[in-house]
Amino acid sequence: MSKQIDISARLSNKRPTLKLSDDMIYEVNNRKSTMLILNQKMKNTDLNDIAEVDEILTVLLGKKAVREINEMDPSLAGFQAIMMGAMAAVMDEDLEVVEKRFQQSAEAE
Repeated sequence: MSKQIDISARLSNKRPTLKLSDDMIYEVNNRKSTMLILNQKMKNTDLNDIAEVDEILTVLLGKKAVREINEMDPSLAGFQAIMMGAMAAVMDEDLEVVEKRFQQSAEAE
């Protein structure tokens, strides 16, 4: 008899959420098709161009969320936290892991 590997507990249709405040909680689109689009956008994106960064956030969070985030007018540090939080949710990683990876990447440049 062959071995059976049960991954059913790891599969879920529930999307992660990103909480910015008590009344600002957004679903993060973590689907495979979204990740393929995101990977292409990240390769071709100038992260200093706010419109392009907004486009990436729109893929992950949706137009309404991006509009509300822009209305918040977050600081640069706050905006970085939002981006890292969204990336952590997409990759199903702890925020601290994503922040550490970002810091290591920045130091390598």
